[in-house]
Amino acid sequence: MEENNSMQNSNSSKSDTSKMLKDIISGKIFVSANIQKYSRYIFFVFFLAAFYIGYRYTVENTVRENKKLDDEIKLLRTEYIYQSSQLMSEGRKSNIIKKIEDKNLTLKESKIPFRRIKIK
Repeated sequence: MEENNSMQNSNSSKSDTSKMLKDIISGKIFVSANIQKYSRYIFFVFFLAAFYIGYRYTVENTVRENKKLDDEIKLLRTEYIYQSSQLMSEGRKSNIIKKIEDKNLTLKESKIPFRRIKIK
């Protein structure tokens, strides 16, 4: 007796599920009184879903932009280090003297050390 009862319940649940699926596909479910009664909540859920999708899209774009800016910062940092090392090598005393000699300028290195001028 119990087996027949459980079989009927499983068959009825399958038929209920198939009936509900048919109603959704055919559109009858949107005309029924239950759906109209809960239409505000359904629209609210759709609004939340649309808001969530839009928010996620915005966050993903922000993450992509941050990644792009991080890559650009790394590139600029390496360029800065390279330029700084080039400037340091150009500013060495030996390089400056060599450039002066190459251009045949009449500049000479001072042999007298600098003195401070004190104002009283």
